[in-house]
Order: sequence, then structure tokens, then C-alpha cells
Amino acid sequence: MQISENKLIKMKRSRNEVVKATVGSYLKRRHYTDTENFRKSELQLSQTNQQMAVLSAVDKEITRNNSIIFSTISNDTVQIDQQFTRLKTWISEIKSEDCKSELAALLCPLFCRLYLEMLRGGHRQSVAKFFKRHQGLFVSGEHSRELVEELACIYSNQDIDSSPTVKVFRSCKYRLHLSPSSMAALQKYLAQHGHVVILQVLQNWFDFEIGGTMRLEDEEEEEEEEEGEGEEEENYCRDSIVTGTNEKVGCSHKASDSEVELQELQDVIQLVREGPPSPCPLLLYTIMNSDNKPESNTVSLRGHSGPVQGIAQFPDGLLVSVSHDTTMRAWNKDDLSCAAVYRGHNYPIWCVDVSTLGLYVATGSHDRTARLWSLDRTFPLRIFAGHNQDVEAVQFHPNSSYLATGSTDKTVRLWAVNDAKLVRVLPGHKGGIQALSFSPDGKYIASAGEDKRVRVWDLAAGTMLLELKGHTHTVSGLSWSRDSECVASCGLDGAVRVWNIRSRPGSLSSVSYSSDLIAAYTTECISLLSVQYSQSNTLVCVGVT
Repeated sequence: MQISENKLIKMKRSRNEVVKATVGSYLKRRHYTDTENFRKSELQLSQTNQQMAVLSAVDKEITRNNSIIFSTISNDTVQIDQQFTRLKTWISEIKSEDCKSELAALLCPLFCRLYLEMLRGGHRQSVAKFFKRHQGLFVSGEHSRELVEELACIYSNQDIDSSPTVKVFRSCKYRLHLSPSSMAALQKYLAQHGHVVILQVLQNWFDFEIGGTMRLEDEEEEEEEEEGEGEEEENYCRDSIVTGTNEKVGCSHKASDSEVELQELQDVIQLVREGPPSPCPLLLYTIMNSDNKPESNTVSLRGHSGPVQGIAQFPDGLLVSVSHDTTMRAWNKDDLSCAAVYRGHNYPIWCVDVSTLGLYVATGSHDRTARLWSLDRTFPLRIFAGHNQDVEAVQFHPNSSYLATGSTDKTVRLWAVNDAKLVRVLPGHKGGIQALSFSPDGKYIASAGEDKRVRVWDLAAGTMLLELKGHTHTVSGLSWSRDSECVASCGLDGAVRVWNIRSRPGSLSSVSYSSDLIAAYTTECISLLSVQYSQSNTLVCVGVT
């Protein structure tokens, strides 16, 4: 009789767990907020013996070094040499001369960085062969030749520390200007042929600036030589105006008038900068009847066995999705087929984000962890463990070296991507965090969620700068303007609010921060799911009716 009662109690507990899991899943899909009496993070979802064993193994493995660190260089120096040779050959075969010249500037700093890291690994013979095979590439350039000649005298770790030039090079990032076409070509090559160590070096030690096609110094000198004497005279007068000198009598009257006009223009520019920016237009996409059958002009990507919680897009158009079925899937944009399935989480996945260059993917889950992925591996590269409740939001820093996570435990955490170490903990929210957004300049991060407030944090100091109030329901989306001066927020109250974040000099060389509400948009949507600044500085928002 006692055995029957125990079995009955177990059956009741199992049934209660299923009910709680079902209700929690429904509330998550409908974007209901959690109350103090019921939180999905308290749910005890059912587990098999195998799942429990896997979870236990994962908990023990989270403090071990991951396979992607630089220790791989010491084990496979030959492959690193081959990968560098392949990259060099690919650049030499590019047909566009502009693109070739831009990407060729990548080879010297990459060569020096690989040389130093291989030397750190203790393989002097391999380093010597690597140096001898490729040093001829950098004889023509003056700067590259000096650096390579300096490396020729480096034979040990002690030599690295004793050389000021090499020490400075090893401790700083290398800034490289690339046109959009060159950057697209490099991304495509790295996606197809990039070795993990070369990707890691580019990720950590290079700062790519994307802009127009670069002009070579020789071309600029030729253009300057072709200018006539009359244009030189005009340039001299203009330079005299800017520098405040006026040695030529013939330009004196014109210079004084221009100085007045220039000063007036500067005053107007200063007033515009100090004043609040004008409201930007809002483009709203509304999802209606989302539970009905899809229309003929829609395409369904089928494969997940549970509700889809988030999607993200790579620079090349590849799409990734995360689901309650604990998996992440990658989808081809050409034939809309599932390219790969990624497994590692033990519970539903709530969020996903792609790094700036498209090298990594991050996911956050009900298992209280965030995980780092690379598309060429179906298992996670990193496990970011530390939150004691669900990870609801993940966001890469603009330099892709850091990952921010927001959780139902009311904290924001900042992690180093290289080694999964915790860098910052930002407490202060009074509810779960649903949205994160880094400023484009990388100095600040905005967080928001169930407490209906947006908080702006200084990453360097690890302190809160501003608390923005105004929403009447959970804040579900955040986005910074391209100049890092405005942050937009949207929520389940169907409203979009735009805040002007300004820094003002204070006393004793301190800086004070203030915020002004630039615009408040009211929509007829039941809830807004996301908000994003476009390249044209237009706010794009998605809502549900």
C-alpha cells in the first residue's frame, strides 16, 4: 500500500511539472510578464537520466580552456603556415587592383602577429622556417620592412619584451581601412577558407574601418602637381583664412569677410550640436492574424519541433533561428533549406545574436547560460555561466571581443569572448532584463525589461549613467542611433520613445549626463517586438495587432 501511494505522488508531481511547463511556454510566446507568484525560471522541466548526465558534465566543463584559444598554434604550426600562404595567394589573384592593394596591407601585420604568437608557443624551428619563407613579401614597404627587420632579431620571449617596437606592436590593435567591396570579399573568403587561429587574430588584434575606396598617396601627389598656379593662389588664401594668417595684401579684404562668415557658421553648428536632434521618421511593420494560415506571398522555414523564439541574420544573408526545442538552425537564403542544426543547450533558447563580422553566434537559454557558436562547428565554443535565472538577451560589443547578457535575475553581465571570463556585473534593475543594445562607439550599453525603465551604463567605469522612465509596460527593444547620441526604446505598451543622451562638462573636470525625450510615438499595436535604426537614420519597428 505504501508503494502505491509513493507511485501516486510521483505521478501527481510529474503531471504538475508538465502543466507548469506548458503554461510557461504559452506565457513566453504571448510576451506576458512574470509575477512574484509565478516565474518561468522556477519551473522544473522534466529531464531524462541522459539529460541529467549531460547537464552534470557541462557544469564540470565550464571552467576548462576552450579549443579555440591560441594554444592551437603550438600544436599545428604547419597548418598556420599553409593558411597564411593560401590567404596571400588569394589576395595576389584578386582582379580588382584597388581591392588587392587594400587587402595586401593586411598581410604584414598578420604575418608579424602570427610570428610572435608562434614564438610564444616555443617552436623556434617552425618560426624560423615561417619567417624565411615569407619575409620577401615585405621588402618594398618602408614601414613593413622596418618591422620585419626588427622581428629578424627576435628569437625568444625575452627578446619580445626587450624590444620596444615589437612590444608596442604586440600590445596594440592594427587599424585597417577597407572599402565595402574589399570587406565583403574578405568576409566571403574567411567564411569559406578561414582557419580558426587566423580568425581569432583578426578578431582580437585588427580594427577594420569600413568606408569609401582609399586613395593612394602617389595618386594624391599627382593630383596636387596637376593643379594650376591660380588654384594654388586660391588655396593659399583659403589656408590663410583658416590659420588666421594674412600675409598677402590682395587677400586681406576677402579673408576678413570669410573669417566672419566662418565664425557665424561655426556658431550655428555649435548651437545645432548642443540642441536636441529633430525627431526621425518611424517606419512601422504590423503583423496581423499571425496565427492564421500563411498567405501565398510568404515562405515557411520548417524544421523546428517547438516555437521559434528568435532569429538573426549574417552579413551574407544566412539566417539562424532558435527554438523551444533547444536547438539553433541555420538556413540557406538560396533554397531556404536547413543547412545545419546546432545542439548544446539543455532547455529552450530565448535569444540569439550575430557578431559584427559574422564570425560568431551567441545564444541565451532557460538553462541559465549563454553559449558561443561558430557555424563550422555544431557544438558550442564557449559556455558563459554565472546567471542564476534565464538568459533573456544577448548582444555582441561592436568590436566583437565582448558579449553582454541580460537575465531574469535582474543583472547585466559582460563577458570576454576569448576566454569566457566575467568582466562586469551591472546590477540595479527591479525586473527581468529583456533587451540590450551597445552604442556604436562602444562606450555605453543600454538595458531594459520588466521594470519599464531604460538604464544607460558606462562600460569603462561599470556604473549607471542614466535611468529613463516613461514606458507603462515591459520594454522589449532598444537601439542606438549611428552617432551614439540617441537611444530608442519600444515596449509591450505599444509605444516608441526616443531619448537624447548628452554629456555635459561639470566641475573639477567631471562630466554629467542628462537625457531629453525627443519623441514619443503611440501605435495601435497590442505590443511592439523590436525597434532598430536603419542606415538612413529611420526607426524601423515591428508590432503585433
